[in-house]
Amino acid sequence: MIRNLILIIALNVLLLSANLDMKIKDLLGNSDYNTHKNLITHIFSNEDNFYTNNQIDYTKIIQELSNNGVLKLNFPSTQNVTITFNVNKYPKKSSKNLTDILKALGQHNFVIKEEIVVNNNLKWTIQVKTAAAISPLRLSQELQSINCRIVDIKREGDYSWSYSIDTSNSSIYRAEDLINNKQLSLKNTLKPYMIKISNAKVITIKSASGNIWYPNVVFYDEALNIIGIYDENSLHKSLRLEVPNNTKYIKIDDLYTLANMKQGINITKE
Repeated sequence: MIRNLILIIALNVLLLSANLDMKIKDLLGNSDYNTHKNLITHIFSNEDNFYTNNQIDYTKIIQELSNNGVLKLNFPSTQNVTITFNVNKYPKKSSKNLTDILKALGQHNFVIKEEIVVNNNLKWTIQVKTAAAISPLRLSQELQSINCRIVDIKREGDYSWSYSIDTSNSSIYRAEDLINNKQLSLKNTLKPYMIKISNAKVITIKSASGNIWYPNVVFYDEALNIIGIYDENSLHKSLRLEVPNNTKYIKIDDLYTLANMKQGINITKE
């Protein structure tokens, strides 16, 4: 019995090691993997350190590869780089999150080449002209900040990447937190305010001193489907609104220009 158990454990360790090795090769590409094979073997000699809950932790892997100078992201010249994101849930929310994360990483001028939704799964392919690939480490860190997890990365040629991402528990990137706070005081912004909220019946929105705005408030469910809209073509200093059932996110905007909200707003939930 004990002998069989030891054999099973040994087989599992071998499988984990082979799986990790394969994923590193997918990440680096055959050429770089073969060039640095001895160093890679040394870096990842303790495979257990690179698993979380028996799943490969790409953030840890990429961090080690980056720290040891193995992961090369710069190109000899500017290239058209293709990146495909495959996500398993919440297509609308995921495409918004990916767009906002890419912009936060300095990629503002990418072109969407393909966007396909099948059974709530999203395939989203972009092309960007750049002299360096998007950092998988920074991308994975930003995805982690909204409870998303990279489950697979493949380098499909010198200028093509593919990411598979688990978005089952995702939230909106850089959304303000009105779940754990009863009140928020938000400063000037260059884009509409996005608020995450739960179990609220009413919200009150007050302009900071010096503001007066034309309200445009949109309520969304968990999947970022619109479940309510309030807009008003008249100026307001404050507003009290009922929150529709199942609201998870609220966007607060001005009908015409965010300059009308330049001093910020205060939000209170009831």
